[in-house]
Amino acid sequence: MIEFRLATKEDNAQLIELTAAVGMDGEISLRIDRNPDFFKLLELRGESMVAVAEDNGKIIGVACASLQNCYLDGKLCPVQYVGDFKVLKAYRKKGVGLSLLNLLVQKANQVGSDLVFLNISKGNEKPMFHFKNQSTYPDFVNIGLFSIYQFIGKKRKSQKEKYPITSETSSVELLNFLDENYQKYELGSQVTKEQLEKTSIYTIRDGGLILGAVCLVDTMKIKQNVVTKVSWRLNLLLKLLNLVSPITGLSKMPVLNEPVKMMYIKFLAIRDNDKHILKRLIDHSRSIAYNKSYSFVSIGCHERDPLQQQFSGMNKLTFESIGMMTSLKNNTEYIDKVKAGIPFEDFSLV
Repeated sequence: MIEFRLATKEDNAQLIELTAAVGMDGEISLRIDRNPDFFKLLELRGESMVAVAEDNGKIIGVACASLQNCYLDGKLCPVQYVGDFKVLKAYRKKGVGLSLLNLLVQKANQVGSDLVFLNISKGNEKPMFHFKNQSTYPDFVNIGLFSIYQFIGKKRKSQKEKYPITSETSSVELLNFLDENYQKYELGSQVTKEQLEKTSIYTIRDGGLILGAVCLVDTMKIKQNVVTKVSWRLNLLLKLLNLVSPITGLSKMPVLNEPVKMMYIKFLAIRDNDKHILKRLIDHSRSIAYNKSYSFVSIGCHERDPLQQQFSGMNKLTFESIGMMTSLKNNTEYIDKVKAGIPFEDFSLV
């Protein structure tokens, strides 16, 4: 008999095993391993709850919800981010996924939560039926497509620039600069001092005025993205890039079924959308990835984000996902505001 409950730290080994066994199908298929501590990434996401399905002591399904403070219409609003939605293949189409979501919704309602957000891989429509025509929560609404860009690491040639890139620590000025940027987004992250202290910060200034800032985070020690399948065209491209890597100064590309070495751009803000400043900070980030022998530095942005156009022409691979959202209290005006604006998602925590 399958039972449903909230997980404890004692479930860590089984949750890591389940995560490794269940990947995400799509145009690029992958799995996200969580060695050595399944719960560590959840701690970064926010106050979290983990629902598990158990069959005679064996965990066969999981779904998590993490409470995050995000901006909605310029004001802070709590949002439950649902992730790690996984069920072993042998137990699918038996209501396990629905029961896991129902348990999370029940717990979310008990603490007064309203907005719920999640991502599904583009090309993997199998989970969609969980989010429509259910009696326990309103339908999830498609809020648009996110592109997750994997900028290829590249050896950087030294050159003189009018304004140098400098390494910084957290400051009130920097915090305000970044936070003001993310207030423009729907579901934009609230940037805190604690978050900045866990990143590597690089800025470009003009006489003390911040022109641009990028904050990098390395999550390899708590999660590992493993590509399990790609198209033959992409597989050929990866092999060709590795062949010419010594000549081009590009990072080595990942190998199937091994962890992809990558960093994330957790925060990025550019004054007046200056493309030159943006490109310099991206190139600097790519250089750091190359020097660490990492393949990529990654960032995600919504299809309506102005960064989409700014990123055109830069060397990158692209993975796409679909944002889904609902209001447990059926506040449709909240959903409408998100759909009308530019949604944000922090893919370093996915």
